[in-house]
Amino acid sequence: MEKSRYEVIMEQKTGKLLAGSLIYGILFAVLLYRNMSGIGIPVLMLVTCLFLAGFFRMFEMKLKKETVYYMTVMVLLGVSSTLTTSDFFIMFNWFGSIGLFFLILIHQFYEDRNWNFLSYTVVYLRMMFAPLGNLLSPFRALIRYRKSKEDGEEKKKSGYIGQVVLGIILAGLLLLVIFPLLFSGDIVFAEFIRLFTGNFRGFSFSTGWITLFLAGFILCFAVWQAFVNYDPDFETEEKEERPIQVAGITCISILTAVYLIFCAIQLGSLFFGQGMGLPDGYTYAEYARSGFFELLGVSIINLLIVLAVIHLFYPKRLMQRLLTVFSGCTYVMILSSGYRMCMYIEAYRFTLSRVLVLWGLCVLSFILAGVIVNVYKKDFPLFRYSAAVCAAFYLILSLSRPDEWMARYNLAYKEEWIESYDEIRYLFSRDLLLAVDAEQIQHLKGDPGNLIHYCQEVVDMYDNEPGWTYSIGEARAKESAERFLKEYGDIT
Repeated sequence: MEKSRYEVIMEQKTGKLLAGSLIYGILFAVLLYRNMSGIGIPVLMLVTCLFLAGFFRMFEMKLKKETVYYMTVMVLLGVSSTLTTSDFFIMFNWFGSIGLFFLILIHQFYEDRNWNFLSYTVVYLRMMFAPLGNLLSPFRALIRYRKSKEDGEEKKKSGYIGQVVLGIILAGLLLLVIFPLLFSGDIVFAEFIRLFTGNFRGFSFSTGWITLFLAGFILCFAVWQAFVNYDPDFETEEKEERPIQVAGITCISILTAVYLIFCAIQLGSLFFGQGMGLPDGYTYAEYARSGFFELLGVSIINLLIVLAVIHLFYPKRLMQRLLTVFSGCTYVMILSSGYRMCMYIEAYRFTLSRVLVLWGLCVLSFILAGVIVNVYKKDFPLFRYSAAVCAAFYLILSLSRPDEWMARYNLAYKEEWIESYDEIRYLFSRDLLLAVDAEQIQHLKGDPGNLIHYCQEVVDMYDNEPGWTYSIGEARAKESAERFLKEYGDIT
Protein backbone atom coordinates (compact mmCIF):
# COMPACT_ATOMS: atom_id res chain seq x y z
CA MET A 1 0.00 0.00 0.00
CA GLU A 2 1.36 3.37 -1.00
CA LYS A 3 2.25 5.67 1.85
CA SER A 4 0.52 9.00 2.21
CA ARG A 5 2.38 12.29 1.94
CA TYR A 6 2.20 12.80 5.70
CA GLU A 7 3.60 9.33 6.42
CA VAL A 8 6.56 10.04 4.15
CA ILE A 9 7.21 13.38 5.86
CA MET A 10 6.98 11.78 9.29
CA GLU A 11 9.56 9.15 8.35
CA GLN A 12 11.88 11.81 6.95
CA LYS A 13 11.57 14.09 9.98
CA THR A 14 11.31 11.55 12.78
CA GLY A 15 14.28 13.04 14.60
CA LYS A 16 12.82 16.53 14.67
CA LEU A 17 9.43 15.23 15.79
CA LEU A 18 11.01 13.23 18.62
CA ALA A 19 13.10 16.20 19.72
CA GLY A 20 10.07 18.51 19.61
CA SER A 21 7.96 16.02 21.56
CA LEU A 22 10.71 15.69 24.18
CA ILE A 23 10.99 19.45 24.65
CA TYR A 24 7.20 19.74 24.85
CA GLY A 25 7.14 16.98 27.48
CA ILE A 26 9.59 18.93 29.66
CA LEU A 27 7.61 22.17 29.33
CA PHE A 28 4.37 20.28 29.91
CA ALA A 29 5.68 18.89 33.21
CA VAL A 30 7.19 22.18 34.41
CA LEU A 31 4.05 24.23 33.71
CA LEU A 32 1.46 21.67 34.84
CA TYR A 33 3.06 20.14 37.94
CA ARG A 34 0.68 20.77 40.87
CA ASN A 35 -0.95 23.43 38.80
CA MET A 36 -4.46 23.57 37.37
CA SER A 37 -5.25 27.28 37.45
CA GLY A 38 -2.01 29.23 37.89
CA ILE A 39 -0.41 31.63 35.45
CA GLY A 40 1.44 28.68 33.96
CA ILE A 41 -1.79 27.43 32.37
CA PRO A 42 -2.20 30.21 29.75
CA VAL A 43 1.55 29.88 29.12
CA LEU A 44 1.06 26.15 28.54
CA MET A 45 -1.80 26.84 26.13
CA LEU A 46 0.34 29.33 24.24
CA VAL A 47 3.27 26.89 24.14
CA THR A 48 0.92 24.16 22.86
CA CYS A 49 -0.35 26.42 20.06
CA LEU A 50 3.21 27.41 19.09
CA PHE A 51 4.28 23.76 18.97
CA LEU A 52 1.21 22.94 16.87
CA ALA A 53 2.12 25.72 14.44
CA GLY A 54 5.71 24.48 14.29
CA PHE A 55 4.67 20.89 13.64
CA PHE A 56 2.16 22.00 10.98
CA ARG A 57 4.97 23.83 9.23
CA MET A 58 7.07 20.67 9.45
CA PHE A 59 4.27 18.82 7.67
CA GLU A 60 4.11 21.59 5.06
CA MET A 61 0.67 22.81 6.14
CA LYS A 62 -0.54 26.39 6.17
CA LEU A 63 -2.54 27.56 9.16
CA LYS A 64 -6.22 27.83 8.25
CA LYS A 65 -8.33 30.75 9.44
CA GLU A 66 -10.46 28.60 11.75
CA THR A 67 -7.31 27.13 13.26
CA VAL A 68 -6.16 30.59 14.35
CA TYR A 69 -9.58 31.21 15.90
CA TYR A 70 -9.49 27.94 17.85
CA MET A 71 -5.94 28.62 19.05
CA THR A 72 -6.96 32.07 20.26
CA VAL A 73 -9.86 30.60 22.22
CA MET A 74 -7.52 27.97 23.75
CA VAL A 75 -5.14 30.62 25.07
CA LEU A 76 -8.00 32.78 26.38
CA LEU A 77 -9.47 29.77 28.20
CA GLY A 78 -6.10 29.42 29.91
CA VAL A 79 -6.26 33.09 30.89
CA SER A 80 -9.78 32.55 32.24
CA SER A 81 -8.56 29.69 34.44
CA THR A 82 -6.05 31.85 36.27
CA LEU A 83 -8.55 34.72 36.71
CA THR A 84 -11.19 32.63 38.50
CA THR A 85 -11.47 30.45 41.60
CA SER A 86 -14.43 28.46 40.28
CA ASP A 87 -13.60 24.75 40.14
CA PHE A 88 -16.44 24.28 37.66
CA PHE A 89 -15.05 26.71 35.11
CA ILE A 90 -11.45 25.60 35.67
CA MET A 91 -12.48 22.02 34.89
CA PHE A 92 -14.53 22.91 31.82
CA ASN A 93 -11.83 25.26 30.57
CA TRP A 94 -9.62 22.18 30.42
CA PHE A 95 -12.29 20.14 28.67
CA GLY A 96 -12.81 22.94 26.17
CA SER A 97 -9.08 23.30 25.49
CA ILE A 98 -8.67 19.57 24.89
CA GLY A 99 -11.70 19.55 22.61
CA LEU A 100 -10.34 22.48 20.60
CA PHE A 101 -6.93 20.80 20.39
CA PHE A 102 -8.38 17.82 18.52
CA LEU A 103 -10.63 20.03 16.43
CA ILE A 104 -7.55 21.96 15.28
CA LEU A 105 -5.78 18.77 14.26
CA ILE A 106 -8.77 17.38 12.36
CA HIS A 107 -9.33 20.66 10.55
CA GLN A 108 -5.66 20.93 9.58
CA PHE A 109 -5.00 17.33 8.55
CA TYR A 110 -8.14 16.57 6.58
CA GLU A 111 -10.30 18.19 3.93
CA ASP A 112 -13.41 18.57 6.05
CA ARG A 113 -15.33 21.10 3.99
CA ASN A 114 -17.84 18.57 2.64
CA TRP A 115 -18.29 16.42 5.72
CA ASN A 116 -21.79 16.24 7.10
CA PHE A 117 -22.54 16.49 10.82
CA LEU A 118 -22.59 12.74 11.42
CA SER A 119 -19.33 12.10 9.54
CA TYR A 120 -17.54 14.85 11.45
CA THR A 121 -18.84 13.50 14.77
CA VAL A 122 -17.60 9.99 13.95
CA VAL A 123 -14.12 11.22 13.00
CA TYR A 124 -13.93 13.50 16.03
CA LEU A 125 -14.82 10.75 18.50
CA ARG A 126 -12.46 8.33 16.79
CA MET A 127 -9.49 10.70 16.86
CA MET A 128 -10.08 11.60 20.51
CA PHE A 129 -9.10 8.04 21.44
CA ALA A 130 -6.79 7.15 18.53
CA PRO A 131 -3.59 8.36 20.30
CA LEU A 132 -4.13 5.72 23.00
CA GLY A 133 -3.40 3.07 20.38
CA ASN A 134 -0.10 4.76 19.52
CA LEU A 135 1.45 5.17 22.98
CA LEU A 136 4.44 3.03 22.01
CA SER A 137 4.97 4.87 18.73
CA PRO A 138 7.71 7.28 19.98
CA PHE A 139 9.83 4.36 21.19
CA ARG A 140 9.31 2.41 17.98
CA ALA A 141 10.15 5.52 15.98
CA LEU A 142 13.34 6.06 17.96
CA ILE A 143 14.45 2.46 17.33
CA ARG A 144 13.63 2.70 13.61
CA TYR A 145 15.36 6.03 13.39
CA ARG A 146 18.60 4.70 14.88
CA LYS A 147 18.55 1.62 12.65
CA SER A 148 17.68 3.39 9.43
CA LYS A 149 20.31 3.26 6.70
CA GLU A 150 20.96 6.40 4.78
CA ASP A 151 23.90 7.21 2.58
CA GLY A 152 25.89 10.26 1.63
CA GLU A 153 25.07 13.66 3.04
CA GLU A 154 21.61 12.59 4.14
CA LYS A 155 23.19 10.04 6.44
CA LYS A 156 25.57 12.61 7.84
CA LYS A 157 22.82 15.18 8.31
CA SER A 158 20.41 12.74 9.92
CA GLY A 159 23.25 11.45 12.08
CA TYR A 160 23.66 14.90 13.56
CA ILE A 161 19.95 15.07 14.31
CA GLY A 162 20.05 11.64 15.92
CA GLN A 163 22.99 12.67 18.09
CA VAL A 164 21.15 15.83 19.16
CA VAL A 165 18.06 13.81 20.11
CA LEU A 166 20.19 11.30 21.99
CA GLY A 167 22.03 14.10 23.77
CA ILE A 168 18.77 15.73 24.84
CA ILE A 169 17.46 12.42 26.20
CA LEU A 170 20.68 11.75 28.14
CA ALA A 171 20.76 15.28 29.54
CA GLY A 172 17.11 15.00 30.62
CA LEU A 173 17.74 11.72 32.43
CA LEU A 174 20.85 13.07 34.16
CA LEU A 175 19.04 16.24 35.23
CA LEU A 176 16.42 14.12 36.95
CA VAL A 177 19.19 13.14 39.39
CA ILE A 178 21.36 16.27 39.38
CA PHE A 179 18.64 18.93 39.71
CA PRO A 180 17.36 17.77 43.13
CA LEU A 181 20.94 17.72 44.45
CA LEU A 182 21.63 21.26 43.22
CA PHE A 183 18.31 22.45 44.59
CA SER A 184 19.05 21.05 48.04
CA GLY A 185 22.68 22.15 47.98
CA ASP A 186 22.20 25.91 47.54
CA ILE A 187 19.35 28.02 48.96
CA VAL A 188 19.94 30.88 46.48
CA PHE A 189 19.67 28.52 43.53
CA ALA A 190 16.56 26.99 45.09
CA GLU A 191 14.87 30.39 45.44
CA PHE A 192 15.79 31.26 41.84
CA ILE A 193 14.14 28.05 40.61
CA ARG A 194 11.06 28.76 42.73
CA LEU A 195 10.54 32.01 40.81
CA PHE A 196 9.60 29.81 37.85
CA THR A 197 8.33 26.72 39.66
CA GLY A 198 6.84 27.95 42.91
CA ASN A 199 4.96 24.69 43.21
CA PHE A 200 8.09 22.64 44.00
CA ARG A 201 8.39 22.09 47.76
CA GLY A 202 11.72 20.78 48.98
CA PHE A 203 12.48 20.08 45.30
CA SER A 204 12.20 16.44 44.39
CA PHE A 205 11.18 14.98 41.08
CA SER A 206 8.26 12.97 42.33
CA THR A 207 6.39 10.29 40.49
CA GLY A 208 3.86 12.95 39.51
CA TRP A 209 6.48 15.11 37.80
CA ILE A 210 7.96 12.19 35.89
CA THR A 211 4.48 11.01 34.92
CA LEU A 212 3.64 14.44 33.51
CA PHE A 213 6.90 14.54 31.56
CA LEU A 214 6.29 11.10 30.05
CA ALA A 215 2.64 11.93 29.34
CA GLY A 216 3.59 15.14 27.53
CA PHE A 217 6.35 13.46 25.52
CA ILE A 218 4.51 10.26 24.62
CA LEU A 219 1.11 11.79 23.90
CA CYS A 220 2.62 14.57 21.81
CA PHE A 221 4.25 12.08 19.45
CA ALA A 222 1.35 9.59 19.64
CA VAL A 223 -1.17 12.25 18.57
CA TRP A 224 0.81 13.05 15.42
CA GLN A 225 1.32 9.37 14.66
CA ALA A 226 -2.43 8.72 15.01
CA PHE A 227 -3.40 11.55 12.66
CA VAL A 228 -0.77 10.61 10.10
CA ASN A 229 -1.95 6.98 10.07
CA TYR A 230 -5.65 7.72 9.66
CA ASP A 231 -7.17 8.85 6.37
CA PRO A 232 -10.96 9.26 6.49
CA ASP A 233 -12.46 8.33 3.15
CA PHE A 234 -15.84 10.01 2.95
CA GLU A 235 -17.68 10.54 -0.28
CA THR A 236 -17.76 14.22 -1.01
CA GLU A 237 -20.69 13.97 -3.37
CA GLU A 238 -24.14 13.57 -1.88
CA LYS A 239 -25.84 10.33 -2.82
CA GLU A 240 -28.89 10.88 -4.96
CA GLU A 241 -30.61 7.67 -3.85
CA ARG A 242 -32.43 8.36 -0.59
CA PRO A 243 -35.38 6.63 1.08
CA ILE A 244 -38.85 7.75 0.03
CA GLN A 245 -39.77 10.86 2.02
CA VAL A 246 -43.46 10.04 2.58
CA ALA A 247 -42.86 8.53 6.03
CA GLY A 248 -40.68 11.47 7.07
CA ILE A 249 -43.16 14.04 5.77
CA THR A 250 -46.03 12.30 7.57
CA CYS A 251 -44.12 12.15 10.87
CA ILE A 252 -42.95 15.77 10.75
CA SER A 253 -46.42 16.97 9.72
CA ILE A 254 -48.09 15.33 12.73
CA LEU A 255 -45.46 16.66 15.15
CA THR A 256 -45.67 20.14 13.64
CA ALA A 257 -49.47 20.19 14.01
CA VAL A 258 -49.18 19.25 17.70
CA TYR A 259 -46.46 21.86 18.24
CA LEU A 260 -48.53 24.60 16.60
CA ILE A 261 -51.37 23.97 19.05
CA PHE A 262 -48.94 23.89 21.96
CA CYS A 263 -47.24 27.11 20.85
CA ALA A 264 -50.58 28.87 20.56
CA ILE A 265 -51.36 27.91 24.16
CA GLN A 266 -47.91 29.07 25.26
CA LEU A 267 -48.33 32.45 23.61
CA GLY A 268 -51.71 32.88 25.23
CA SER A 269 -51.17 31.62 28.78
CA LEU A 270 -47.50 32.28 29.51
CA PHE A 271 -46.49 35.34 27.54
CA PHE A 272 -49.79 37.24 27.69
CA GLY A 273 -51.82 35.52 30.39
CA GLN A 274 -49.99 36.92 33.45
CA GLY A 275 -51.38 34.23 35.72
CA MET A 276 -54.88 34.01 34.22
CA GLY A 277 -56.15 30.52 33.59
CA LEU A 278 -53.45 28.80 35.66
CA PRO A 279 -54.16 25.48 37.44
CA ASP A 280 -55.43 25.72 41.00
CA GLY A 281 -52.71 26.00 43.63
CA TYR A 282 -50.06 27.35 41.21
CA THR A 283 -48.39 30.72 41.47
CA TYR A 284 -47.03 32.27 38.29
CA ALA A 285 -43.44 31.50 39.34
CA GLU A 286 -44.31 27.88 40.18
CA TYR A 287 -46.05 27.47 36.85
CA ALA A 288 -43.01 28.91 35.08
CA ARG A 289 -40.71 26.48 36.92
CA SER A 290 -42.92 23.41 36.49
CA GLY A 291 -42.52 22.90 32.74
CA PHE A 292 -39.09 24.31 32.09
CA PHE A 293 -37.01 21.14 31.94
CA GLU A 294 -39.65 19.33 29.90
CA LEU A 295 -39.61 22.08 27.26
CA LEU A 296 -35.82 22.11 27.24
CA GLY A 297 -35.82 18.35 26.66
CA VAL A 298 -38.33 18.64 23.81
CA SER A 299 -36.24 21.40 22.21
CA ILE A 300 -33.13 19.20 22.24
CA ILE A 301 -35.11 16.25 20.85
CA ASN A 302 -36.45 18.46 18.06
CA LEU A 303 -32.91 19.50 17.15
CA LEU A 304 -31.90 15.83 16.91
CA ILE A 305 -34.99 15.05 14.82
CA VAL A 306 -34.12 17.71 12.25
CA LEU A 307 -30.51 16.46 12.09
CA ALA A 308 -31.76 12.90 11.57
CA VAL A 309 -34.14 13.97 8.78
CA ILE A 310 -31.35 15.86 7.02
CA HIS A 311 -29.14 12.77 7.21
CA LEU A 312 -31.75 10.18 6.24
CA PHE A 313 -33.53 12.13 3.50
CA TYR A 314 -32.67 14.65 0.87
CA PRO A 315 -35.10 17.42 1.89
CA LYS A 316 -37.11 18.62 -1.09
CA ARG A 317 -39.25 21.75 -1.11
CA LEU A 318 -42.19 20.37 0.92
CA MET A 319 -39.90 18.79 3.53
CA GLN A 320 -37.86 21.98 3.75
CA ARG A 321 -40.95 24.05 4.48
CA LEU A 322 -42.18 21.56 7.08
CA LEU A 323 -38.81 21.53 8.82
CA THR A 324 -38.76 25.34 8.83
CA VAL A 325 -42.15 25.50 10.56
CA PHE A 326 -41.08 22.66 12.87
CA SER A 327 -37.94 24.59 13.80
CA GLY A 328 -39.98 27.77 14.29
CA CYS A 329 -42.12 25.92 16.87
CA THR A 330 -38.91 24.79 18.54
CA TYR A 331 -37.84 28.43 18.81
CA VAL A 332 -41.12 29.21 20.60
CA MET A 333 -40.35 26.39 23.06
CA ILE A 334 -36.84 27.72 23.60
CA LEU A 335 -38.24 31.21 24.17
CA SER A 336 -40.83 29.80 26.55
CA SER A 337 -38.16 27.92 28.50
CA GLY A 338 -36.00 31.02 28.77
CA TYR A 339 -38.95 33.18 29.81
CA ARG A 340 -39.94 30.67 32.50
CA MET A 341 -36.39 30.58 33.86
CA CYS A 342 -36.12 34.38 33.91
CA MET A 343 -39.32 34.59 35.96
CA TYR A 344 -38.03 31.93 38.30
CA ILE A 345 -34.76 33.82 38.75
CA GLU A 346 -36.72 36.99 39.48
CA ALA A 347 -38.45 35.17 42.33
CA TYR A 348 -35.54 33.09 43.71
CA ARG A 349 -32.40 34.83 42.36
CA PHE A 350 -29.36 33.43 40.61
CA THR A 351 -27.49 30.17 40.95
CA LEU A 352 -24.89 28.81 38.55
CA SER A 353 -27.21 26.08 37.29
CA ARG A 354 -29.83 28.68 36.32
CA VAL A 355 -27.23 30.74 34.48
CA LEU A 356 -26.03 27.63 32.66
CA VAL A 357 -29.60 26.89 31.60
CA LEU A 358 -30.00 30.34 30.03
CA TRP A 359 -26.59 29.99 28.41
CA GLY A 360 -27.54 26.59 27.00
CA LEU A 361 -30.74 27.99 25.52
CA CYS A 362 -28.79 30.75 23.77
CA VAL A 363 -26.34 28.23 22.32
CA LEU A 364 -29.18 25.93 21.29
CA SER A 365 -30.95 28.74 19.44
CA PHE A 366 -27.81 29.58 17.42
CA ILE A 367 -27.14 25.92 16.59
CA LEU A 368 -30.75 25.51 15.49
CA ALA A 369 -30.26 28.48 13.14
CA GLY A 370 -27.33 26.62 11.58
CA VAL A 371 -29.48 23.49 11.25
CA ILE A 372 -32.15 25.47 9.38
CA VAL A 373 -29.49 26.76 6.99
CA ASN A 374 -28.30 23.18 6.53
CA VAL A 375 -31.85 22.16 5.50
CA TYR A 376 -31.58 24.44 2.47
CA LYS A 377 -27.82 24.27 1.92
CA LYS A 378 -26.53 20.72 2.11
CA ASP A 379 -22.82 21.68 2.07
CA PHE A 380 -23.15 24.01 5.08
CA PRO A 381 -20.35 23.10 7.60
CA LEU A 382 -22.76 22.50 10.49
CA PHE A 383 -20.32 20.75 12.83
CA ARG A 384 -17.65 23.42 12.52
CA TYR A 385 -20.26 26.16 12.84
CA SER A 386 -21.64 24.53 16.01
CA ALA A 387 -18.15 24.12 17.45
CA ALA A 388 -17.32 27.77 16.77
CA VAL A 389 -20.58 28.91 18.39
CA CYS A 390 -20.05 26.76 21.49
CA ALA A 391 -16.44 27.94 21.81
CA ALA A 392 -17.37 31.62 21.54
CA PHE A 393 -20.31 31.46 23.95
CA TYR A 394 -18.42 29.40 26.51
CA LEU A 395 -15.41 31.72 26.37
CA ILE A 396 -17.66 34.73 27.04
CA LEU A 397 -19.32 32.93 29.96
CA SER A 398 -16.03 31.78 31.45
CA LEU A 399 -14.31 35.17 31.22
CA SER A 400 -17.33 36.94 32.74
CA ARG A 401 -16.83 35.18 36.12
CA PRO A 402 -20.55 34.48 36.75
CA ASP A 403 -20.13 33.99 40.51
CA GLU A 404 -19.12 37.63 40.88
CA TRP A 405 -22.04 39.23 39.04
CA MET A 406 -24.50 36.65 40.40
CA ALA A 407 -23.47 37.60 43.94
CA ARG A 408 -23.77 41.29 43.08
CA TYR A 409 -27.33 40.74 41.82
CA ASN A 410 -28.33 38.51 44.73
CA LEU A 411 -27.03 40.98 47.32
CA ALA A 412 -28.93 43.80 45.64
CA TYR A 413 -32.28 41.98 45.36
CA LYS A 414 -32.27 39.26 48.03
CA GLU A 415 -31.48 40.69 51.43
CA GLU A 416 -31.50 37.39 53.31
CA TRP A 417 -29.08 35.74 50.87
CA ILE A 418 -26.00 36.16 53.10
CA GLU A 419 -27.69 34.25 55.94
CA SER A 420 -27.25 30.94 54.11
CA TYR A 421 -23.71 29.69 54.69
CA ASP A 422 -24.32 26.59 52.58
CA GLU A 423 -25.33 28.73 49.60
CA ILE A 424 -22.29 30.96 50.00
CA ARG A 425 -19.81 28.17 50.67
CA TYR A 426 -20.94 25.40 48.34
CA LEU A 427 -22.95 26.99 45.52
CA PHE A 428 -20.53 29.81 44.75
CA SER A 429 -16.78 30.10 44.31
CA ARG A 430 -14.57 32.67 46.03
CA ASP A 431 -15.18 34.96 43.05
CA LEU A 432 -18.29 36.17 44.86
CA LEU A 433 -16.06 38.10 47.31
CA LEU A 434 -15.24 40.55 44.52
CA ALA A 435 -18.86 41.71 44.70
CA VAL A 436 -19.05 42.11 48.48
CA ASP A 437 -19.28 45.67 49.79
CA ALA A 438 -19.13 46.32 53.55
CA GLU A 439 -21.37 49.35 53.48
CA GLN A 440 -24.00 47.53 51.46
CA ILE A 441 -23.92 44.55 53.84
CA GLN A 442 -24.36 46.88 56.79
CA HIS A 443 -27.72 48.08 55.44
CA LEU A 444 -29.07 44.61 54.63
CA LYS A 445 -31.49 42.84 56.89
CA GLY A 446 -30.15 39.72 58.53
CA ASP A 447 -27.00 38.51 60.21
CA PRO A 448 -23.80 38.78 58.11
CA GLY A 449 -21.97 36.39 60.41
CA ASN A 450 -21.79 33.61 57.83
CA LEU A 451 -20.20 35.95 55.29
CA ILE A 452 -17.68 37.24 57.85
CA HIS A 453 -16.79 33.67 58.79
CA TYR A 454 -16.38 32.75 55.12
CA CYS A 455 -14.09 35.75 54.46
CA GLN A 456 -11.95 34.86 57.45
CA GLU A 457 -11.75 31.28 56.21
CA VAL A 458 -10.53 32.44 52.80
CA VAL A 459 -7.82 34.61 54.40
CA ASP A 460 -6.65 31.89 56.80
CA MET A 461 -6.48 29.16 54.14
CA TYR A 462 -4.76 31.29 51.50
CA ASP A 463 -1.86 29.42 49.92
CA ASN A 464 -0.76 31.05 46.68
CA GLU A 465 2.99 31.06 46.11
CA PRO A 466 4.80 33.02 43.36
CA GLY A 467 5.64 30.96 40.30
CA TRP A 468 3.72 29.11 37.61
CA THR A 469 1.10 28.06 40.17
CA TYR A 470 0.25 31.64 41.17
CA SER A 471 -3.47 32.21 40.66
CA ILE A 472 -4.64 35.76 40.03
CA GLY A 473 -8.18 34.77 40.99
CA GLU A 474 -7.05 33.40 44.37
CA ALA A 475 -5.06 36.57 45.08
CA ARG A 476 -7.97 38.85 44.18
CA ALA A 477 -10.40 36.85 46.33
CA LYS A 478 -8.06 37.06 49.33
CA GLU A 479 -7.58 40.82 48.85
CA SER A 480 -11.36 41.31 48.63
CA ALA A 481 -11.90 39.25 51.80
CA GLU A 482 -9.30 41.26 53.71
CA ARG A 483 -10.75 44.54 52.48
CA PHE A 484 -14.26 43.54 53.52
CA LEU A 485 -13.16 42.43 57.00
CA LYS A 486 -11.29 45.69 57.53
CA GLU A 487 -14.05 47.94 56.20
CA TYR A 488 -16.80 46.09 58.05
CA GLY A 489 -14.76 46.23 61.25
CA ASP A 490 -14.29 50.00 60.85
CA ILE A 491 -18.02 50.52 60.24
CA THR A 492 -19.16 48.45 63.20
